[in-house]
Amino acid sequence: MLDKIFDKFFAYQDTTAPLLIGATGGSGTRALHSALDKANFFVGTRLNHAGDAMDFEPYLDEIINPILRETRSLDYVLDQLSDGTRAAAERGFKAALKTYTADLTPKAGHWGWKNPRSMYILPIIAAACPGMSFLHLVRDGRDMALSDNQNQPNKHYAALFGEAYEGAAPEFAIRLWAAANSQVADWGERELGSRYMRIRFEDLCAAPGAVMSDTLIKRGIEPSLANRIGAGADAVIKSPSSIERWKSIPVADAHALTEKARDALERFGYQP
Repeated sequence: MLDKIFDKFFAYQDTTAPLLIGATGGSGTRALHSALDKANFFVGTRLNHAGDAMDFEPYLDEIINPILRETRSLDYVLDQLSDGTRAAAERGFKAALKTYTADLTPKAGHWGWKNPRSMYILPIIAAACPGMSFLHLVRDGRDMALSDNQNQPNKHYAALFGEAYEGAAPEFAIRLWAAANSQVADWGERELGSRYMRIRFEDLCAAPGAVMSDTLIKRGIEPSLANRIGAGADAVIKSPSSIERWKSIPVADAHALTEKARDALERFGYQP
């Protein structure tokens, strides 16, 4: 019954090509949401203080860990999932998307949502939204390991690695950062091609407008809208004092963090 309702909804509004923003928590996605919102890019109506699309939050809480327990990765195909998990994942996403897009009118030319944990279910989203694009925000994992925001390790470390999560220690956080971002990058580059976009938080802070507009133009958004979003980015994105906070910890501790994520740090352009 739900599928029939969802198909009928599709007839009135194209919900197959959203722009998603995702990251490990604390990467700065709030700033990206604000930049899109200032340019009248539809980013939802039921949001939390950080601009996360809350229509997806109960679904993400329910489905991410079952998927991770079966795949141990964010880079997976649907055939890897058990029949029950796959059915629940697909059914739940369609229901959440229907709720989210209830306020989306046919006149909305550009739309999407920001929820950092969207990156855990990209194969599910792509199956329902084959024209989707994904904007992947990456921040230096050593700074992330020292952040107060450890929601994703708290919720998903044990399911991803099959090991107990023993508290908010930086070595656990950077391990999840390295695995999650690397696996999402592998999936995005392979499955989305030019519809996968990656921005480093540090680059965004250094030149907000230029980085945002250039990235979106490459995705195919018309320059006038991309430049409006860029102007919004210039207005709201500032470089926080927490950039490179990892350099303020003892050298031995910084070296230990670097070694735990060296491959991922180098891949994303961070110097060891």
